[in-house]
Amino acid sequence: MRRVVLTSADPDATVPVVATSLLEVRNLRVRFVTLDGTVFAVNGVSLRVKAGETLGLVGESGSGKSVTSLALMRLLPSQPAARVDGEIVFDGVDLGALPEKQLRAMRGRDIAMVFQDPMTSLNPVLSIGEQVEETIRAHRDIDRDGARARAVELLGLVGIPEPERQLDRYPHELSGGMRQRVMIAMALALEPKLLIADEPTTALDVTIQAQVLELIKKLTADSGTAVILITHDLGVVARMTQRVAVMYAGKIVETASTGELFAAPKHPYTVGLLRSIPRLDGDIGSLRPIEGSPPDLRGEPTGCPFAPRCAWRLDVCWERMPPLVPEGRSAEERSAGEAPAEHLIACHNVVTPTEVELARPDRPGFRPAPPPEATT
Repeated sequence: MRRVVLTSADPDATVPVVATSLLEVRNLRVRFVTLDGTVFAVNGVSLRVKAGETLGLVGESGSGKSVTSLALMRLLPSQPAARVDGEIVFDGVDLGALPEKQLRAMRGRDIAMVFQDPMTSLNPVLSIGEQVEETIRAHRDIDRDGARARAVELLGLVGIPEPERQLDRYPHELSGGMRQRVMIAMALALEPKLLIADEPTTALDVTIQAQVLELIKKLTADSGTAVILITHDLGVVARMTQRVAVMYAGKIVETASTGELFAAPKHPYTVGLLRSIPRLDGDIGSLRPIEGSPPDLRGEPTGCPFAPRCAWRLDVCWERMPPLVPEGRSAEERSAGEAPAEHLIACHNVVTPTEVELARPDRPGFRPAPPPEATT
């Protein structure tokens, strides 16, 4: 394996390098050790993000989206509280092999993050100007006046009126929308290669949500920044992303281009998500919510975690988690050298196009396989 010296940080340290996409995650697993037992929060996530691409990461609350993002930034507490396994390769560099000093140099400069709640992300005892300027001065050789001028420029770019005046205000003096704009300004201050936006419109009204999303879209497009957009709002995903990865119980169960995923979903969980929201071209009375509740992850999942809620389940679903592969191709066939496909599904019984519209199986005599204990 090739090795590279990171001259921007410690010139004496070397780390493994793999030349692939901008970001490549392989078999990421996260465990939390608690008094109630081990929580299996992320269970083998693999994904890729190309330079300049916007990837939507969607799923119900508790599916592992935010934990995945924190693991990518290596912001989770160290062992034994959190156990993180797998490979995270960013721009050819294995982040798992980086010393903390080099990783701190990359955060903000190369990878930036917009958190869910700006009120808890911003320091309440520091002015907005101090926080934006600190981000700039931590990574650039620039004096205080230069950093302040750049901070004024950034606040203007994100649409904050009278930016020079706002620098001396504190987070509690700003509205929720303005605080989120400040977070975006800080995240994009150094034009990072990758921006992780973790539900950036949480608790904002609809008008402000649209403004914040368009702002992220415009600024990242101008700088060529790739984006991982974490959300449970499929309308946002449809408008903002080029590709989507659907998560359930800490696993990615389907991934495809945005257009293909909305037009031809194949995993029962994806179908359930799409049929749970109203459509402008459909009857609002035809909504079909997903029955049941997300699984308790205080225990290692066995079989497909969606099986208890799935109308398409087979006997094998209770026993074995299917691999994330193109429909009709096994993991062995894909590893034999065939070109990677864009639409991948982790399902033993893929939904047909007719069944997508019905949101239920449409096969003569088919019944969902009962739980194993029900057959004894």
